[in-house]
Amino acid sequence: MIKNDVFVVGLGLGGEKVGYEFQQRNYPTYLVNGSGQDNKTLPEEAKDILVLEGYDGLAGDRSLAFKALKNNKPILQKMIAIEKKIILLVATGGGTTGSGCITHLAEILCEKHPDKIICACIMMPRKDEPIKKRLNAYDTAKELMDIPEMGGIIFVNNEACDCDLNKINYNLVNMMDAFFTDDSSSSVSNFDDSEKFKMLSEHGAFLIAMRSDKADPQDTSKLKKVSTQDMINALTAKNIFLPISNSGVVAHIGIINQKDNHMDEKEIVNAVGMPENIFTGNNGNVNIVCVSGLEFPTEYIANMGKKAMEEQKQRLEKKKSSQMLDDLEQIEFDTEIPVKKVANKRRQISLDLLNELE
Repeated sequence: MIKNDVFVVGLGLGGEKVGYEFQQRNYPTYLVNGSGQDNKTLPEEAKDILVLEGYDGLAGDRSLAFKALKNNKPILQKMIAIEKKIILLVATGGGTTGSGCITHLAEILCEKHPDKIICACIMMPRKDEPIKKRLNAYDTAKELMDIPEMGGIIFVNNEACDCDLNKINYNLVNMMDAFFTDDSSSSVSNFDDSEKFKMLSEHGAFLIAMRSDKADPQDTSKLKKVSTQDMINALTAKNIFLPISNSGVVAHIGIINQKDNHMDEKEIVNAVGMPENIFTGNNGNVNIVCVSGLEFPTEYIANMGKKAMEEQKQRLEKKKSSQMLDDLEQIEFDTEIPVKKVANKRRQISLDLLNELE
C-alpha cells in the first residue's frame, strides 16, 4: 500500500477539517491556520496544528495569506522538511488562508522537491456563495493548473449533493483512503504501488469512484454485485467532483475489482476516453475506478468565474449609482448674503496625514 508514503497538509478551516479526517485514519498531517476562532472549532483530538502568527484570515484577501507565510518561516521549513513521497495539499478554494497559501506552497514544494509527488485537493464553492468566494476559487484553480510540475488535482464540488459538507469531506477521505491502502493481489493482474504513484504524478485532474458489492436484500446469502454502469455513473455523474470534460483526454485509468466482480474496461474507456495505460487489480475490498491526467474542468470553472465577475460589475455599478447625487439647479436667494462653504474636517485631516508621509 502507498499509505505509508502520504503526508496531508490541511490549509485553512476547510482544509483542516479534511486533514483531521485523515488524522483519524492515522495519516501524518499538518493543520495550518492563523484564525484562533477557526482552530477552536476543531475536535480536541486534532493535533499538529501550525498557527500562522500575526494573521487571522482578513476577509478574503488571498495576498495576505502570502504575507502570513512570509512572516512564518518556521512553518515553511516544516513543509520543506516533509520526507514522504506524496504530499497532498488540501484547501477550500473560496476562503482566504487555504486558497491564498496552497498555490505558494505547491510552487515551493515542486521547486524544492522535484522527486516528490505534489498533489492538491480544492473544494470549489457552490454557485450561490458570495462573489468573493467564487472569484478566489477561480484564481486558486487557475494558479494550481498553471504549475506544470504539479501532480493530480482533485476538484471537489461542494454543491454535488444535498448532504452537508462534513459528509462530502467524509466521502472524499473514505475514497482516497481506500485507494492509498489497497494492497489487493491476484495471480492474474495487480494494480501495484508504482502504478498508483504514476497515476498521482500525472498533471491533470484526478477523479475516483468507489462502490461495494453488498448482500442482496432479496436473498442475503447472495451478493448484489456492482455493475460496470454503476461505476461509470459514480465516476461521471453521481459523485462529489466537478464534472469532467467530454474531450476524452485521459492519461491513466486504474481499476480495482472486488472479489469475483470484474469491471468491463472497454465500457469505462468509452465513458472517459482512451488512456495511455490501464492498471487493473483484483480481489479488492471494494470496487474502485480512478482516472488521472484528465483535462481540467476549465469550462465549469470559467463559467463560475465569468458569472462572479458579471455579478461583481453589477454590484459596483449599483453601489456607484446609489451613492451619487445629481447636481441641483442654481438656487436664487432673495438676499445677497453669501453662502459660506463648510469645510470637510475629516478630509482635511486625511490630507494633513498624507502630507506628513511625503
